[in-house]
Amino acid sequence: MFPPLKKTFENLGLSEKQIAVLSVLLENGGSMLVTSIGKAAKLNRTTTYDILRELVAKGLASQVKKDGAFRYQSIAPESLPAYVERQREILEESKKEIAELIPQIKLLRSKGRSVPKVQFFEGVEGVRQAYEDILENNPEKFLRGITGMDAVYSNLDETWLEYFLKKRTRLGIRCVDLAPETEGGKRSKADDERFIRTTKFLPPQYNFEGDISIYSNKVAIFSYDRENPVGIIIEDDAIAYMMKQFFDFASSVAK
Repeated sequence: MFPPLKKTFENLGLSEKQIAVLSVLLENGGSMLVTSIGKAAKLNRTTTYDILRELVAKGLASQVKKDGAFRYQSIAPESLPAYVERQREILEESKKEIAELIPQIKLLRSKGRSVPKVQFFEGVEGVRQAYEDILENNPEKFLRGITGMDAVYSNLDETWLEYFLKKRTRLGIRCVDLAPETEGGKRSKADDERFIRTTKFLPPQYNFEGDISIYSNKVAIFSYDRENPVGIIIEDDAIAYMMKQFFDFASSVAK
């Protein structure tokens, strides 16, 4: 499958196996038996059946019984843009519904809470979702960051990084960032004006592969492990205040 089309299906939430089976169907063009599909996709028969049922349910494949056996074929290529548009409309509607429910969810979560709330995020998409919280739940419009920029440029997708920085800037969220004085740190500082950010340098020997983001009443901690990135968000007034005090002191002595 062409990389841009594969990326589109990934963005729509299809798994690797679903994309593999759909690729086989799209490339073949006609109807196929399950055994042939599984062989081409390098999947066993049971898994192939399960994936085909999922693709049929999503409207990306169809099923017909011929000569006593089920055959499957993909959605017509020219129908793909309309399918993507339908999914976009469904997501937009879901977004509106969730937005309307947020006040009720916050109310339920706040009742009886006496300990810090901790959320754990795993994997690339999980970490990206955690970063979205910095943008969407930041009434102070201010971000304190301690960032290993070499690791950022080595391990994070630069297209997504550009998206995040542009969105933060568009939302008017100012940032002060403490970064080791390395090549990555200097590269980041060069873009400070563009992204309403002030970068201050730590000694280069204090380098690390992660990020601490302090905002509102939250502290987010990220590890940029390429195989399994993780993020933790701690929501607590006292902890956030303590980290802000620590950060402001470090910022006052950084250059």
